[in-house]
Amino acid sequence: MWLPDMNPQEHHGILHWRRRLGLLSGGIALLAGLVAEALESGPALRFVGQGGAVCLLANRDDDDRDGLADADDDRVNGAADLGDLAAVVIEAGDPRITAVALACDAPAIAWFRRDGEGWQKLAADDLLPLEAGRADLLVECRTWASAAPGWDGEATLTAVGRDAVGQELARAELPVQVAPVLLVPETRPVREVYVSRGRYDNDAFVAGLESLLDRLTVPLRVHDAGAWQEMWMQDTMELGATAVPDRDGEAEAAGLTVVLAGLRGVDPFPLTLLGPDVAVAELARQRPLTGGDAWADWYGNLMAAPATEAWPQGRVIYGRNVATGEAFHPDVIGFLRAQQAQSPVWIDTSWLLIKHVDEIVAFLPGRDGRGCLVVVDPLAGLEQARAAGLEQAVGPQAEAFAETNRRIAAIVAAMLAGGGSEPRAGDADGPGGVVPARAGLLALLGWDPERVVRLPVAFEIPGELPPKGLTDATSLWSNPVNALFVNGTVICGNADMPAAVIEACRDAFLAAGAQRVEFLDDACYHRMKGNVHCGTNARRTP
Repeated sequence: MWLPDMNPQEHHGILHWRRRLGLLSGGIALLAGLVAEALESGPALRFVGQGGAVCLLANRDDDDRDGLADADDDRVNGAADLGDLAAVVIEAGDPRITAVALACDAPAIAWFRRDGEGWQKLAADDLLPLEAGRADLLVECRTWASAAPGWDGEATLTAVGRDAVGQELARAELPVQVAPVLLVPETRPVREVYVSRGRYDNDAFVAGLESLLDRLTVPLRVHDAGAWQEMWMQDTMELGATAVPDRDGEAEAAGLTVVLAGLRGVDPFPLTLLGPDVAVAELARQRPLTGGDAWADWYGNLMAAPATEAWPQGRVIYGRNVATGEAFHPDVIGFLRAQQAQSPVWIDTSWLLIKHVDEIVAFLPGRDGRGCLVVVDPLAGLEQARAAGLEQAVGPQAEAFAETNRRIAAIVAAMLAGGGSEPRAGDADGPGGVVPARAGLLALLGWDPERVVRLPVAFEIPGELPPKGLTDATSLWSNPVNALFVNGTVICGNADMPAAVIEACRDAFLAAGAQRVEFLDDACYHRMKGNVHCGTNARRTP
């Protein structure tokens, strides 16, 4: 099970959520189940064994499999649902207190009283009788922190102790905090892989993928696509996670996979994943994007970088077209910012046809487990294209082809290291703090430049090369950055890939921490301007 490394210090102006819970620097999280006194007006009434605050899951999975999120009804949905709620005990030290009334300053918080063998939901100010001076409660959070309508994920549960005639005798307060939703880096272990079929004649690809995954004992779920957009499984959803610590603060007591549902209006598959320990978040509406930005809100344009010392939860990376200013859906980025854990950064995707971040960078674990950033290398790709005698590299348009790749290499270099005539990477919150305004992705992530591994990819553009700049670039062969990493194995496409490039990629993947490298014919996707990562998705263990 997963426990986020909740470093309590502030990073670049983002107040870490553990600090917001009032935790001591370097201390163990005083969350649900820890023994300490709660905030209270006096010893006459108190919350017992909850510490300074309670951390809650947003109870949006479907433990009873009725097709509704558990928080959308008024009951506790069986034994499995109990683990998604927080047990709270109220204790009165004054024998005159015979009942308590509960209230909360956030509508997202609900509570249940014990009722025989089950639990009954209480409304605000409903009297809760005490037995032998105490009462058991279950506290539920119904949603996540969000930028809109604007809840920061914090609330205060107030208990008012009353005597037999209803007079108030004491009060106690318990701060509550919803656990953040985090995107899961693709270096993490895979539990299940997803792919679609029905278009693009990809039966051979699916069979090959299934064979590879069988050897890795990883199940493959195949979806029958109703629309061509669904063939791009990476773009139909993003899988994140949320969890709360256990009693010792060293593992999770409970956790959920959180599926960020598609933004394209033709994505029914994510909704089918709702079930026990799997929640679905529908965060935004489809936008009427056109032209070169038509694919901006596809989830291949969003990923999570692994943790670094500066950013112990990693950071969200999304694409931005610096030529038009369009970027990945602002409502989703706003939601991720509201989690206050993986502060988002953008990189420039303007030079690509599809304009997705998963065509530019990826991450592998590194041989020492500290991670490697994998990035396209157009100059190495140019040399490989020349060595293979490809028409684009040695024919009449060879100089334009070479200049195309030199320009892309300069853009990528500025994206990584900063500098250049205009920013190619940046903080979603704007420049400031300890990161300079023209910093590159490496500085934004706190990433060691020595932990960058480059893969040979040559690019071409349609038509003539403009006097300056460029756009609509696509890879000449399967883009190896756009690969699927599954439990130590890189699964990479090899459509139109020269033999020397295959070997160079194999060596680079192994240097970046892969244990094995498998190549798969992904021509069905490559001819439609995508590759293995675009056509697949994976549920990972956080």
